Amino acid sequence: MLDILEIQDGDLRVEDSVAPRAGNILSVQLGDLEYDPTFGVDKKFFLESELQFQNESFKAYCVQRIVEHQVNVLGVTETLEALDERLGFRVGENAQNVKGFVT
Repeated sequence: MLDILEIQDGDLRVEDSVAPRAGNILSVQLGDLEYDPTFGVDKKFFLESELQFQNESFKAYCVQRIVEHQVNVLGVTETLEALDERLGFRVGENAQNVKGFVT
């Protein structure tokens, strides 16, 4: 699957790379794509549910969704700023060939 990286002057720039793919997976709401309804993460479930989830549960869910789309997650970093926690996912083909960092 090719991933759209950006749109410049009406032209799409696409690439078959793991970092943009992981970024696309994390930025798409599950079910929003008509041509691939299983692509993305279900952020609405975590944000709108009456249940309260721990951050570790959401982090594990994101890793699972990335891995399901054939992207290896090499590590996850957590950054806490004020009351916001930011997760960064280090992704790549394997440990020797790291392709990118997604936040």
